[in-house]
Amino acid sequence: MNGEVFAASNVVFMVERPMRWHGFADHEPYMASVEVVDNHVSLVLDDSEYCFTGQQCAEVTKSLARVLLTYSHLGVLQGAAESISQLKAYASWCQLIQTRTLPTERDSLQTFESEKKGFEFCASGSFRHPESLHGEPTYYKLAIALDDDLDLPCLSIDGRSFSLSFEEAFWLMEQLWAAGSLLAQTVQSSKSTVKVPWINDQGKLTQI
Repeated sequence: MNGEVFAASNVVFMVERPMRWHGFADHEPYMASVEVVDNHVSLVLDDSEYCFTGQQCAEVTKSLARVLLTYSHLGVLQGAAESISQLKAYASWCQLIQTRTLPTERDSLQTFESEKKGFEFCASGSFRHPESLHGEPTYYKLAIALDDDLDLPCLSIDGRSFSLSFEEAFWLMEQLWAAGSLLAQTVQSSKSTVKVPWINDQGKLTQI
């Protein structure tokens, strides 16, 4: 998809699915969605919306892959063998998004690894809100780690925590990678310029 197609439609990617409230048997499932709209990725979890750049999506994807891989190898999480084999690939594919992102637009999650149970892997940091890049910046605080009460991966954004099953976390990782990759590609296409050769008034070949 090129920049012209991207500009012609506000929404170019949208997926959603119900998520369980783990640890709360009496709670109805909430909806999670990932959407590419305008110049950002919209992640909605239980009616809370968070806007990410393509590169920020890659950071979350990479950390979700790492936490799933770490705790699958330790036997804490149970996932399909095919999904587990794909986790390393997703972590490396995130570099493709970063190559299409300007260094000034990159936000990174800091990772920590330990032998202490429940802290074998965690990631945390702050992301700039994409639509505040040209004004007074606002930030999201993020953390990805194991919920040691439930032995499940947990995504925390601005004080709200969402524990996820292996399948739910894998789905979210896949969708954020797809949305981030699409956004990075289309934004790069829309910013690129093509120099067209032409003959000037002096009869010389030039470009614009």
